[in-house]
Amino acid sequence: GNNCGLEFNLTGTLNIGIGTWSKVSGPGDVTFAPDANSATASVTVTKFGSYVFRWSVGNGTCSNSTTVSVNFIQQTAANAGPGGSECDKDFIFNAVVTTGTGTWTKISGPGNAVFSPDNHQPNAKVTVDQFGTYRFAWTVVNISCTSSDIIEVVFHNLPSINAGLDKELCKGGSIQLNAQGVGTFAWSPAAL
Repeated sequence: GNNCGLEFNLTGTLNIGIGTWSKVSGPGDVTFAPDANSATASVTVTKFGSYVFRWSVGNGTCSNSTTVSVNFIQQTAANAGPGGSECDKDFIFNAVVTTGTGTWTKISGPGNAVFSPDNHQPNAKVTVDQFGTYRFAWTVVNISCTSSDIIEVVFHNLPSINAGLDKELCKGGSIQLNAQGVGTFAWSPAAL
């Protein structure tokens, strides 16, 4: 079967006689714990890749053996990139591309999320239909191994603001400006 990581639990059986695990093929060295004579030994390999192990059982002059294939898969940790803070309803993700297929999903947030061009792109654009705090997961699947990373994106509503009524002013005159809104204000240009 497929195994995520460098250790696998073998499942041989032994009704009578003495059994021994051995490596038939594979790119690295192997160790069996507690030892190679345990039918349910744990095998640890030094390199990722495909291995074949043989379980040989001997009973006096009679013996029999069978093999099992195990693919040891290296799973790189998923990296969703940085989260963010937006003053609109869309955000461009910046996940790091690794081995396998990645998928974006919405974990939490007050509204719906749409991914474009689709949710399998590391740099997909997400558009939400409500402002608020959202959590998104970037999940990478490599054969049968899975890794996820979660980021948070806050979508802020633009503050309400009103610069006041339009007025006419003669050259050299002055006027009182009356803006309204929430937050910090700054007129520009600051001086004329």
